[in-house]
Amino acid sequence: MGFDQKKRYRPNLNEIAYEEIKNMIFVGELVQGERILLDKMAERMNLSITPVREALNKLAQEDLIHMTPRTSYEVVRLDKDDIVDILELRELLEIFALRSAGDNIKNFPVEETRAMIVKIYRTEDYMQFIDADIILHKAIISIARNQKLKKLFDLIYNGIRILAIPSAKVPGRIEKSNQEHLALLKEIGEGNIEKAAETLTHHIRQVKTILLEGL
Repeated sequence: MGFDQKKRYRPNLNEIAYEEIKNMIFVGELVQGERILLDKMAERMNLSITPVREALNKLAQEDLIHMTPRTSYEVVRLDKDDIVDILELRELLEIFALRSAGDNIKNFPVEETRAMIVKIYRTEDYMQFIDADIILHKAIISIARNQKLKKLFDLIYNGIRILAIPSAKVPGRIEKSNQEHLALLKEIGEGNIEKAAETLTHHIRQVKTILLEGL
């Protein structure tokens, strides 16, 4: 029984590699277009090549890794069309979630989210800002009545996370974005959904403009 218990809880090396590499991409340790050498990554993670290869193949299925015909790997590079596609879909989904929430809007954690934003208002830690930003925008999606909408949002989530880094690193963007977040929360708290939708639209389009100008 002891042996079975140990076997049941034995760490899955493929999953460990997958989570670690995915996190490296999300925090910017691995940047867009960076080439990944299997042996170097395996050495870096103190793993054999096999779980690293399996992890990269899985991440390729999630559009985070690009595989070349010769089976080399690099972090996906998002171009102008990718940016436009991802952010246009994000705008459609979040605005729809907000406008169609109905009574679910009462479940939006306005005060908790406001306290979180105020706490990091002038932070220079872009990852702390990104974490808060993701929490806010996922909260918008969570109030949607349409349950399929959440699955659609998941399809573009990885792209949103990759794009969050260059956007947050633009000088002054974190403070400006937090101002937009606080205005949005005020409007949601007051039940002014159309005004909130306008603020949210402006916010997402600002991100798109910043990213396109940065190319």
